[in-house]
Amino acid sequence: MARWARILGVVMVGVLLALPGGPGQAQKKMQIAFVPKLVGIPYFNAMEKGGKEAARDLGVEFVYTGPTTADSAAQIQIVDNLITKGVDAISVAPNDPAAIGPILKKAKDKGIKVYTSDTDAPNTVREVFVDQALAQDIGYTTMDELAKAMGGSGEYAIVSCGPTAQNLNTWIDYEKKRQAAKYPRMKLVAIKYAGEDVQQGIVVARDLITAFPNLRGLIGECSTSAPAVAEAVTQMHKIGKIAATGISVPSLMRKYVKNGAVRSFVLWDPVKLGYLTVWAGKQLVEGKPFKPLNDVPTIGKVKYLAADRILLLGPPTVFDAHNVDKYDF
Repeated sequence: MARWARILGVVMVGVLLALPGGPGQAQKKMQIAFVPKLVGIPYFNAMEKGGKEAARDLGVEFVYTGPTTADSAAQIQIVDNLITKGVDAISVAPNDPAAIGPILKKAKDKGIKVYTSDTDAPNTVREVFVDQALAQDIGYTTMDELAKAMGGSGEYAIVSCGPTAQNLNTWIDYEKKRQAAKYPRMKLVAIKYAGEDVQQGIVVARDLITAFPNLRGLIGECSTSAPAVAEAVTQMHKIGKIAATGISVPSLMRKYVKNGAVRSFVLWDPVKLGYLTVWAGKQLVEGKPFKPLNDVPTIGKVKYLAADRILLLGPPTVFDAHNVDKYDF
C-alpha cells in the first residue's frame, strides 16, 4: 500500500508541474514598454534598436508601440492599452506633457512603474526622466553652431515640430537666451511649427525664406524639421546664403552636410538612449535605487541627478563633415 501511495504521489507532482501556472512553467519575462511620440521615423527607430539590444542583454521583453502621427490622444490610448495588458513598466516620450499626466497616474495606481524618456513630463507622477542631454547644453550648442555658420550676425528663424513638446520648447528658450547674451547682432524673426512631418517642414521653411528676404539662418528643432529646413535651402538655391542647422540624425542630415547646406548639426546617440530607457525600467521594476554614478552595460558611467530625478545620457554631439559618416542611425 505504501508503495502505491509513493507512485501516486509521483504522478500527482508530474501533473502539477505540467499544469499551466504550475511550478514547472517558465516564469513570465519582465515587460518594459516605450511609447515614442510617433513610430516610423529614423530617430525613434534608432531608440527602438537600442531598446531591443538592452532587452536581449538584460533578459527582459521590450514592448515598442506608438501612434503613427504625433497625436497626443492616440498616445494616451496606447498607454491605456498597455495598462490593460499589464506590462511592468511604461516609459513615454509625451507629445503633450500636461495631457499625459492622468494616464500615467492611472498606470501608477495599477502598480506599473511609469517614467519618461527623450521628452519629459515633469509635473506628473513619472519616477525618472531618461534624458538625452541637459536642455541647456542642447540649446546652447545648437545656437553656437548656427552662429558659427552665420558669422554671428543676421536674421534667423526656427522651425519646430509640436507646439506643446516640452523638450523642444525648452531647447528654444535656451537658444534664445544664448543668442541674446552672446550674439547680439543676430535676431530671431519667427518660430513656426510643422508637426513631425518633413514635407510640411519644407513648406514652412520655404515660406519663411520667402517672407523674410534678409533671412540668414534656419534651425530645425527636431529630427524631421532639421532636414526639412536644409532641403528648403537646397531647393531655393540658398546654399551659402542661408545657414541651416538643427537637431536630427546623421542618416537624414548627411547629404546636406555633403552639399553644403548644413555646416554642422547637433544630436546624441539615440540607440544608447533606447538602451538606457530599458535599463532604467528594469531598475525601477526591481526596486533598485539609482546611484549618483551608474554602470550601464555598453554605455558606461551614467549620472543620476537626484534633485530632478534625471538619468543623464551625456553631453550632446556636434556632427559635421569630419564625423557624419561614422554613424549609421
